[in-house]
Amino acid sequence: MLRNLGVARWLQTSWKLSRAHGVANMAVLHRLSDLRSVGTVGSEQVNLAEGLLADSETRVVYAQSPGEVAHTGELLGLTDTEAELVSQLRRGVALWKVGRRSFLVEHRVASGEQWLTDTDQAMAESNRPGPVGPARASSAGLPGMEGAAAS
Repeated sequence: MLRNLGVARWLQTSWKLSRAHGVANMAVLHRLSDLRSVGTVGSEQVNLAEGLLADSETRVVYAQSPGEVAHTGELLGLTDTEAELVSQLRRGVALWKVGRRSFLVEHRVASGEQWLTDTDQAMAESNRPGPVGPARASSAGLPGMEGAAAS
């Protein structure tokens, strides 16, 4: 999405004006290195993508692979201790950076919310032979929708 320069510029404006409009913006990435994949090194797209991160006051960082730690630390301004921690976090624990303050937070998911965050099942299903996409997706966990196809 950020490869499109118009979209990247619009998001930057949206991020900058969010407080004035009472809007909270959220971006979700698997790896911060994904920001560099939106264009060539030094391109406007990469600068805008990394700028969105710089303009974000609250950052939630789950476990990162050792190969991602240096780049993550650089972009987020992590201390050496924080950088070491993000490569060792267990499932459900995140480093929260709120302004200059840092917190280790254990996220708890209620049983009725588990289907919202369980990406392991979707990954396992995508590796099985057979239909992929909405035909395979189910609404498990939704009351009255057991076995119904998602649309």
